[in-house]
Amino acid sequence: MKIDPYKNKESYISWREKANHSIPGINKENQKIILNYLDDMEKGANIALGSPKGARGYARLNSLKARICFFAQQFESK
Repeated sequence: MKIDPYKNKESYISWREKANHSIPGINKENQKIILNYLDDMEKGANIALGSPKGARGYARLNSLKARICFFAQQFESK
């Protein structure tokens, strides 16, 4: 059993439940793209050829979520 001291799994799952309705500051089209990408990362689909196969961990998913949402907000503002 893996220990999750930073509660990455809980924070990602709670964000994901809220994100199914809406992501603050991001339009519906970009929201759909972001959620599809994160679905792929959860399953391990559409991974680059050189990277290890398989699903990504919750720490990685939280990191990807934060980066993608930040860039989406920046692109919308510009």
